[in-house]
Amino acid sequence: MFIVHCILCFRSNQNIIRIRSRKYEHNVSLNKYNIIFLQKIKIVSRASLLAKIQAEIIGKQLEDRYPELEIEYHTTTSIADRDMEINIAKSDSIGLFTKDISDKIINKKYDIAIHSWKDVPVEPSSKTEIIGTIERGDLRDVLIIKKDIFENKKKEVFQILSSSPRRKHNLQIYLAKLVPFNFDRLTFLDVRGNIETRLRKFVQGDSDGIIMAKVAIDRILESNDNRAIEFIKNIISKNKWIILPLSIFPTAPGQGAIGIEARKDRKDLKILINKISNKVVFDNVLKEKNILSKYGGGCQQKIGVSMYSQNGRTIFCMKGKSEQGDDINEHDFFNQGSDKNFKSVPQKLLYPLQDDKNLFHRVQILNNEKITRLTDSFIYISRKNVLDNGPKLKDSNYLWTSGLKCWYHAVKKGYWINGSSDSMGNHKIKDLKNFVPEQISRYNLSHSKAISNNYELIPTYELKINKDILDNLSIRGKKYFYWMSPVQFEVVVERYPEILDANHSSGFGKTFDYLKTKLPNPDAIGCFLSYEHWLSYYKKRE
Repeated sequence: MFIVHCILCFRSNQNIIRIRSRKYEHNVSLNKYNIIFLQKIKIVSRASLLAKIQAEIIGKQLEDRYPELEIEYHTTTSIADRDMEINIAKSDSIGLFTKDISDKIINKKYDIAIHSWKDVPVEPSSKTEIIGTIERGDLRDVLIIKKDIFENKKKEVFQILSSSPRRKHNLQIYLAKLVPFNFDRLTFLDVRGNIETRLRKFVQGDSDGIIMAKVAIDRILESNDNRAIEFIKNIISKNKWIILPLSIFPTAPGQGAIGIEARKDRKDLKILINKISNKVVFDNVLKEKNILSKYGGGCQQKIGVSMYSQNGRTIFCMKGKSEQGDDINEHDFFNQGSDKNFKSVPQKLLYPLQDDKNLFHRVQILNNEKITRLTDSFIYISRKNVLDNGPKLKDSNYLWTSGLKCWYHAVKKGYWINGSSDSMGNHKIKDLKNFVPEQISRYNLSHSKAISNNYELIPTYELKINKDILDNLSIRGKKYFYWMSPVQFEVVVERYPEILDANHSSGFGKTFDYLKTKLPNPDAIGCFLSYEHWLSYYKKRE
């Protein structure tokens, strides 16, 4: 129970009060909104550049929310920082990056600790907890590979710097499909240290690649440390890179999120931090960590768990191998089984079904001269057929695919793919400003009627209606529709306008946005990861 009494002191038209409890005492103030907050907060973080940047990100948000608040920054080291020989992948490694810092919060030396939340156990300590977070950075991992590997096309032993069992496991499974060169054997070399140290080991050593959290690079490049910025930009420009898609490469729980730790009894700090905290991110990270904890938690796990929100849905990805040797492979909506909007329905109510004939056939458009001239541009490859029978794109371009099937096809044709929209649509591409120049020309290779948003459309094929199929389309009585493109929707609805009041779904990209402008009840539109995903929810199992 707090005892509050006033002190005769005025500053910035605020009443300064002192709150006392049996355990601690500190100054707070009441602003014009009657929100209690401290006059000064002591923030502690690890001493690395990234840790200090993250502490300053939180401090800046607090200062913006509470202009009179004084922020005091402190740094310290963790057990893992002091002993570089510790194997962080061992089962007893939980808390190596955070325990010492938690102890300093417990003994009241500092008020809050700022962490990369992925480093924090589900419960930091018995007396502290994560009380908030802010908007999450990019969840994904980035793989940087020396350019000569791509140019030589062949490597007997391909070595990547990484200490993460999760990253090693998934790279063993997927890397050969993601890169346009061959290797006989993939090996790993453990690497420790801060971001700059690890990148320096990559540049100066014999390893061929390095994998790390993209958000770490982003935050340093968006800081004011010019030396580090120049160093990292030079590495990105002189090497090849891939941003790994979450659908096959989910990351450590909490990756991309900043965790704000405080004592459990600091209700004043909880009130304060709540005003800047992002509840959706906070809840998603807690779910990620709780899911992994069922498998034991810790850096030793070969399991990635990522959760993010899109179009009103929470998408859940989990892949890896348990300590018992069980393969884990999930990519779905989180807790979708409890959603009453989805139910199994008779097959005769669905359109299209897998045996329905294609409504369109594709006629190639030759744009050879324009495609040949493209250099140093960002090119979105909407479908794998756009690369067939045309001129080869130059290696100086940044190439991005609509999904994994398109990626794998492009790699077989010898292309270096930098990343994928993961079936979320080209207008959802974000967080690339630190890897791709913002003023670069952007092109979309697609069909002649494609919606290209901020991209210049280069049509490589035309959709022609199969008139016989349209004339014999069996639509009457159908109640559930999945649309793969705006053109498909337009053609069918023009012939059968009565279906507008039916149940409509699509993927997460431009078709979803288009349907919202055309259907009488846009809030009821379903959104799925793929056509197959839609079928799995609605198709009645006999």
